[in-house]
This record gives sequence, C-alpha cells and structure tokens, in this order.
Amino acid sequence: MLFKNKFLTKFLTLGWTSCIGDALYVLALMTYAATLDDPALGILIITISSTFPQIVEVITGALADSTKRKTQLLINSGVFRGFIFISIGFIIMTTNSLWGILAIGILNAFSDTAGNFTELIKTPMMKMMVKEEQLEEVIGTDQGFRQIIDVIAGFLGTLLLGFLGIYYLTFMNAFVFFVVAFGFNRLKKHLVPLENKITPPEYKTIKDMLTHIFRNISRLLKMTALRNFLLLSASLGAVLGTTTTVLLMAFANNVSAQVASFEFTVTLLKTILLTVAIVASVVGPKLLGGVPMSILLITALIGGILFMGTLGMFEMIWISVIFLAVMMFCGTVFSVRLNALFMKSVPTETLGTMAAGMNVFSAVLPIPITILLNTVAAISLNTYAIVGSVVAFIVIIAVLILKVDKIDFKAQFSNIQSYAKE
Repeated sequence: MLFKNKFLTKFLTLGWTSCIGDALYVLALMTYAATLDDPALGILIITISSTFPQIVEVITGALADSTKRKTQLLINSGVFRGFIFISIGFIIMTTNSLWGILAIGILNAFSDTAGNFTELIKTPMMKMMVKEEQLEEVIGTDQGFRQIIDVIAGFLGTLLLGFLGIYYLTFMNAFVFFVVAFGFNRLKKHLVPLENKITPPEYKTIKDMLTHIFRNISRLLKMTALRNFLLLSASLGAVLGTTTTVLLMAFANNVSAQVASFEFTVTLLKTILLTVAIVASVVGPKLLGGVPMSILLITALIGGILFMGTLGMFEMIWISVIFLAVMMFCGTVFSVRLNALFMKSVPTETLGTMAAGMNVFSAVLPIPITILLNTVAAISLNTYAIVGSVVAFIVIIAVLILKVDKIDFKAQFSNIQSYAKE
C-alpha cells in the first residue's frame, strides 16, 4: 500500500533522508567530543544538549498545533538546520576547546528542537494522507525504514571518517537538510491543501498556550483507559530497556558463550535484535493484524519471563536471546498498534500537543522500574530474574483485569474534540 501512494512515499522519504543527516551528525559530534582534552566532559555537554529538546517537547507540540503555515515551516526548518550544521562544521575546523563544545552543545539543542518541531508538524499531515485502517502499516514501515537507514548511515559515516575530517560529516549533514528543505518545497502544492483542512488553536499570549497545554495534558491524565495503556506499555518498555545491558553482563562473565570474541558477540547480538525490531516494525502489524493487543502484550511479557528465567536461573544465554526476540517482536507490534490507535483517536488539531505528551510519559514512566532492574542485575542475575519475572507477572494480571481490548479511545477523546473547536 505504502509504495502505491507516491505522495505519501515522497513525504516519508524526506523523513528517512533526514535520518541520514542525524546519524552522520551524531557520529561526527561524539568523535569530536572524544578528541577534547576532557572527552568525558565533552560527551556530557552533548548529552545534556540532546536532552533539552525532550524537556520542552510539550511546548514544541503546542507550537506545532498552532502553526498555520505548517508546510512553509517544514521548509524553513530544513534550511535552519542546514545552516546550524555549517556553523558547527566551522567550529570543529577552527577550535578544539571547551568553548567550542559549549557552542556546539547550544546549536545542537536548537537543531534537535527544530527536528522535534518538524516531526510534530508532520504527524497530523501523515494521518490525513492515509485511511485509518492503513495507519498501522504506515507507522510500522516508517519506523522500520528509519532503523535501517540509521544503521547504514552510521556504517557509511564510520568509513568516511577514515579518510575525511570530522567537519566534512557536518557539512554533508548540512547538505542533507538542504535537500530535505528542497524536497518539502517540491511537495508544497500537495501539502498546503492538507494544512488548510486543519483548524489550529490560537494563542494570543503565552498564558493561552500554557492553558492549552495544561488542559490537554490534564485530560490525558484523567483518561483512565489511556493511563492504563501507558502504564502497561511503560512496564513492558522498562523490562525491555534492561535486556541488552543484562545480556552484555552475562556474556562478559561467561567466555564460553561468546562467539569468537566479546566484541564480535556484541556486534552479532545487536545485529540480531535490530533485525527482529525492523522485521517486527515492517511486517509485524500486517502479519499479526488480527491478534488482540492484550494477547500481544501478554505474549511479550511471557517472552520476558522466559528470557529472564533462562538467563538468570539457568545461564542459557543464547536460548534466552530467542525468548528476547519473541518479546521484542510482540512488543514492537504492540507499540505500533498503540501509536496507530492513538493517532486515529486524537483530534488532528491537538495531535502535536497530545503526541508530545505521550512521548514524555513514555520516556519518564519506565524509569523507576528500569533503575530497579538494572540495580538488581548488577548485584545478581538470579535476583534480576526473580524481580523481573514478578514485575512481568503483575503486568500480565493487570492486562487481564483491565480488559484493554475493549477500550474505546475515540469516546475518551471526544471532550478534547469539543475543546479544540472552542
């Protein structure tokens, strides 16, 4: 379906193209930070600057909702980010100091914020391009292709660094975003009619914008169905978030389980898990389209229990990888289905704010469980298996009690629709 819709394909391809630039840029930035006299401080500054856009994402979403000239801002964002990367390239060329990395950190925060803004503008447009029943396939394919491109671009960037300077990658990144801006300009005549169908909320003052944010976030929090879904999804995400770290611990402590060397084993493991995630994103929604979301979630959690048991209790590391693959596959399909259900249900006029709120909650909610499981794993993999299995079992019971398959999201969001029209 996706590649038969040429307009949608071109629209998504521009997003995939920007992924090339992002992958090259991250590689260049971390390589530059590593060359400083204090590389740890440099990497910390870059990490903090990358966190800032996430902190202000809800505000970015509200601004994306209120934007009237969405297509023009997509074009402007590409040009803006292109010039930012040219500036970063010149900084890398001319200095290798703390002030240089501080300036890059500030520019990086602006660039990533502009990138988030662009994605939140594109989300309602993509929703309007396809039928509701096609959203899962489109979201899954988009997610899968982004992962593929990220890997390929990272590999090519590593090769280029071997015979080009670091700043060349930033200039190449700038060129990529100029191409993206040019591409959106070519699609302008198709995108403008879409944006004209959206009635954006108007903010006369900053107070109006903050009121819009708090009202919509408050509605999100008060919706029992959505809150339950977020908590269940976050619990699954928390368990998944510990698996790679725990596997690396297990391989490091068990030389006989390694293939050739620890480095090669890590590469092989990441390749396997990435392949599972990509296949689940691209093929999973269609392959498991008729499977209820509760079954997907329960199967993923059972896979998690078996993963933790075979790894922590019996030290069957490669067998545990099989169960982890099952967990990742079902968890990825569940995530795609949840995102599609969310997009179908949220009014287009407030999708930016709502999507940003969902992103923040999805990032924050798993943290306590992830910290608990990682701490326990550092003490004992056996204890990790017990604690993690208890967490997963509790979530399975919650899925059965809450009857998530019977949730009507559209009914939950009906009051937001009326608010959007005020």
